[in-house]
Amino acid sequence: MRSAKLVTVGVLAVALAAAGCTKNTGSDNNDDNNNQEAATQSATLAENSDGPAPDVPGAKPGGTVTIYTSGDFEHLDPQQNYVVPSQTVGSNLLYRSLLQYRENGDGKLELVGDLTTNTGEESNGGKTWKFTLKDGLKYEDGTPITANDVAYGIARSFSPDLPNGPHYIQQWLVGSGDYNAKYKGPYDGGAKIPPGVEVPDAKTIVFNFPTPHADAPFAMALPTTTPVPPSKDTKVQYDNRPFSSGPYKIQEYRRGQQMTLVRNTNWDAKTDPIRHQFPEKYVVDFTRTAEQASELLLADGGAAQTGLSFQDLQIPASVYPKVIANADAKKRILTGTTQFVWMFDFNLQRMKDINVRKAFNYALDREGLLKVWGSYSGDPATTILSPTTSGYEQYNQYDGGKNGDPAKAKELLGNKRVPLTYAYRNTERNQAVAAFLRSSMKEAGFDLTIQPVDEDQYYTVLGAKDNQFDVYMQGWGSDWPGGAAIIPPLFDGRAITPTGNQNITYLNDDQVNKEMDEILALSDLTEASKRWAKLDKDMMTRIVPIAPAIYDKQTTMYGSKIGGIYLSAPYGNSGLNNLFVK
Repeated sequence: MRSAKLVTVGVLAVALAAAGCTKNTGSDNNDDNNNQEAATQSATLAENSDGPAPDVPGAKPGGTVTIYTSGDFEHLDPQQNYVVPSQTVGSNLLYRSLLQYRENGDGKLELVGDLTTNTGEESNGGKTWKFTLKDGLKYEDGTPITANDVAYGIARSFSPDLPNGPHYIQQWLVGSGDYNAKYKGPYDGGAKIPPGVEVPDAKTIVFNFPTPHADAPFAMALPTTTPVPPSKDTKVQYDNRPFSSGPYKIQEYRRGQQMTLVRNTNWDAKTDPIRHQFPEKYVVDFTRTAEQASELLLADGGAAQTGLSFQDLQIPASVYPKVIANADAKKRILTGTTQFVWMFDFNLQRMKDINVRKAFNYALDREGLLKVWGSYSGDPATTILSPTTSGYEQYNQYDGGKNGDPAKAKELLGNKRVPLTYAYRNTERNQAVAAFLRSSMKEAGFDLTIQPVDEDQYYTVLGAKDNQFDVYMQGWGSDWPGGAAIIPPLFDGRAITPTGNQNITYLNDDQVNKEMDEILALSDLTEASKRWAKLDKDMMTRIVPIAPAIYDKQTTMYGSKIGGIYLSAPYGNSGLNNLFVK
């Protein structure tokens, strides 16, 4: 998942490495907000997926919550939704999937049936998974949600017209990274049910994979499995008005400005084990910078009293000292380690010299970068896998010290100057990062041309195979904290297509591909975790597809009248399921 659970077939207890979370109280918190470490947690596949969701102490209905986020959502279409702010709003408020996570910020996670009666029935050695829908599920217009609609949602995710979003289920169903080579979705006469999927009746959907997938329940929690009624499908325009199956629906959506969500009166709390419907409405404000949003929340007046900032609007360095100096505001910081790693991706189609890639790693001034980023918002990263990942092993293959080693970089470059084009997301924070990178890399011999890309087009542009950039920064968080949710989506070269790529280094290495296949086939997931860590180091030694930069920490704010807030482990962002206005 972009800025981003191990299960054994037949066993409910799961060892899950995930983000360290703050408590879900919405009340004062005098803990030091800067010293949270990555933590391992335990999770279970829930035995009971019934609704309603657990009570939230002190919660009451009414009021308006304002969410500050930078720029419009790249995609709100569930089958294309794979960036944290949009996925949080989509999966918490607008629509439901086959499975989902139940959490309340106390560090305990359960995977529960969201639309389904349980977390799935496995057979055929893990190749077949059956899910049964609950009674009483309805869309915003009162029509019933059916298994056919779930199948249709998955079918449309195969379309080359909708190339973004998670690709696990599509690839697993056809047994190939090139998942739409033969089946291209339901448009232009294609079947409304994808290959490998059966719909015996309106309440039953069955997945038949060519190979076992023990972690299938976790993939079913992604918005890929969101139901879409064919009559409401507007194809590429579905981003503008997804049809609600969740507790809220879109009242108004002015792209680039504001989105207003109001209660969906046909949502039934008795069917939903994770969501509530406390606020009367949500207003998503796309127009604020990180500094503006943080200043508003610091002042704590007007709409900001019932507002919060999202992951992409971390408290900036210009405001943070004022926040921690204010006793009341300091209590309203939401912080904790997340599963995201921020990295500089090398476009291997263009940066073909491994010594250039090694030199970039040696030259990177991670301590200086963190000062620009916000030293309270991360730690220096040197690995592909996050410390929250099961089996993670720390190493530093290109140790340039805290501030980089320009001399070593120059040596690798043969004292030649290397021009690079760096693309950055056009936000306040990333403008500063781009300027810092251009300045700090000069001494090592790199001449960076920096080029902004619109916030709501960033990953779409970089996901085009023919993009004309050499280096770019991305944040990746695992969809479940095992290497299978990190290395294959980021580096499987067989999945590269003209557009919609998650592998934006464009690495296609036979040895890496072979090792991934072997690890994914292992039934011993403890052994698999060890081998993902070994592959991490091998890739950074033999290929160097990225320069790891920052292990992420969430550091955002919320208003004094917000209750029920917590840091969501699956999303690495402010959870919305329990929010209420005090």
